[in-house]
Amino acid sequence: MTNSLENRRSFRVSEAVYLKYEKLTEDEFKAGIDHRNLRLGKNDGAQSKLVDIEARLSEAMFLLNGENAAMGRCMTLFNDKLNVVIEQLPGLRKSKASLAQSPPQICDVGADGMVFSSQEALSLDDKLHLRFLLSADNRYVECFCKVIRLTDPPATDRPELTFGIAVEFVDLPTSQREILIQHMFNRESQTLRMRRLELDAAET
Repeated sequence: MTNSLENRRSFRVSEAVYLKYEKLTEDEFKAGIDHRNLRLGKNDGAQSKLVDIEARLSEAMFLLNGENAAMGRCMTLFNDKLNVVIEQLPGLRKSKASLAQSPPQICDVGADGMVFSSQEALSLDDKLHLRFLLSADNRYVECFCKVIRLTDPPATDRPELTFGIAVEFVDLPTSQREILIQHMFNRESQTLRMRRLELDAAET
């Protein structure tokens, strides 16, 4: 059981991601998301609650699909319908729109952290507030993290991003971590299906 959990947490996928980060002081980092919302004059955290509920609902639908495919499909369609309504909320639309103003970059995304590219050189233990949007399925994640390693950029599609930054998520809610895990395994399943189709096509 422990090995299975570790494998899930250490699994990584290369993903096109819309990403922005903000460097935080030690005090801001310790104060957390509540302090940041107050500092920016945001609302009472409804957006964060929606992200958390979406993560837990997606996890439940993933398990339901394994038990009853038809019921899981109905719940997925119902959730998609709700998401259309949620997407119209001004706060969420503004957050996602601001991310999409710049082109996506290729990142190595995992359940406990990620590697992305930056125009500026960061330092070990720098504290960040990170917002990113997975372009494959429009999943939005907002979290705190710290720099744990300086490395090569994950890809060379954005030559202006010359620094590779590896970060570890800090106090990421379990529900959001599970939705990242689900997303990664879905992406890997899609890759395996495509490889099987290519092999089948080559054999015929």
